[in-house]
Amino acid sequence: MAHPGLSSESKSGTISKIKVENFMCHSSMEIELGNWVNFITGQNGSGKSAILTALCVAFGCRAKSTERATKLSDFIKTGCSYALVHVEIRNQGDDAFKPETYGDVITIERRITHAASSTFLRDYQGKRISQRKEDVREIVEHFNIDVENPCVIMSQDKSREFLHSGNDRDKFKATLLEQVDDLLKNIRHELNGATELVKQLEKSIDPILKELKELQGKIKSMEHVEEISQQVLLLKKKLAWTWVYDVDKQLQEESSRIEKLKDRLAKCQNLIDQEHVFLQKLDQETKYFPFLAINVKMEELGDRMSKKKAQIVVIRVRIGYPVEVASDGADSSLNPHVALTLRIDTLEGFVHEVSQTLVELRREVAVMNVRHDGNPCRNQEAPRTYAHGGLHYDEQPRRN
Repeated sequence: MAHPGLSSESKSGTISKIKVENFMCHSSMEIELGNWVNFITGQNGSGKSAILTALCVAFGCRAKSTERATKLSDFIKTGCSYALVHVEIRNQGDDAFKPETYGDVITIERRITHAASSTFLRDYQGKRISQRKEDVREIVEHFNIDVENPCVIMSQDKSREFLHSGNDRDKFKATLLEQVDDLLKNIRHELNGATELVKQLEKSIDPILKELKELQGKIKSMEHVEEISQQVLLLKKKLAWTWVYDVDKQLQEESSRIEKLKDRLAKCQNLIDQEHVFLQKLDQETKYFPFLAINVKMEELGDRMSKKKAQIVVIRVRIGYPVEVASDGADSSLNPHVALTLRIDTLEGFVHEVSQTLVELRREVAVMNVRHDGNPCRNQEAPRTYAHGGLHYDEQPRRN
């Protein structure tokens, strides 16, 4: 039962139960200890020292250090094949050792056989956690249980030696405080060496720290450059989309212009069709036009020739040549040679005039074709009336 004044910190590292089997003179024994001082009494040879030895063995002490045996198998009771030491340690309060793993109780169990020994660590439920000796040593160091220190555990032999020693120096050695002092001196020396090493490392690390600061500055610059790169990439995307919008707008404008041109194209196509029909009609009608014009010119030339003949007769009368009128209207009283010459001159003049007239007519027809072929899409229709050499030509020509 816990003492009312016992604090939670004092519970950590205190032994609550000891249990041994086939250990030295004990076949089976179990003792529950209180929170404070515990006294174990009994007759000589009843096994009081065996309990203290069992604690030393459980906490990892060697057989020679107990001064009761030279090897662990010597602790096995005569006639038995094994020995078992079971120790439970309270693990509560702020100084508890890995309470999330072991819980409120840590169990150290050591099993000894003639061939070997093994150690097990169990949690508060008896579940095996570890079997490494290093873990046992870690627990002992955590709770500061030094079984080889006479101030912690002192056997009968050491007690007798300590009491009968009259030398204070020997009594001081019995407490092992001198070893502790030497240990502290060694620790202080190592600590000074470590301090010097730290100073040297600090000096050597200064260039590294300076380089690290420079690298951090470069990293910040690179981060800034990366941000700028991201912004440039974003602006490029925006610029690309701006081009897309502009091109789309231009496409819409061009589509609108194309639609308007399509409408105008349809109108022009209608005008072209009308002109084509008109030209077909014109082609059909103009094939008679040269003959009509030639006939008219022939009539005009005949009239002119008659007038010239009359003028020749008048001239002959004036100069005294005899004049006779033939039945065909020719001058038969003239010298045959002169009459033939006059006839030839008259015909040559007529042929020349007819040739000139044909050239003019061909030129006018070519001009008309150029006018119609060169401007197929006119907003206004061409006039349907033409004039060639005094002849008026309408859309419906007059045929003789």
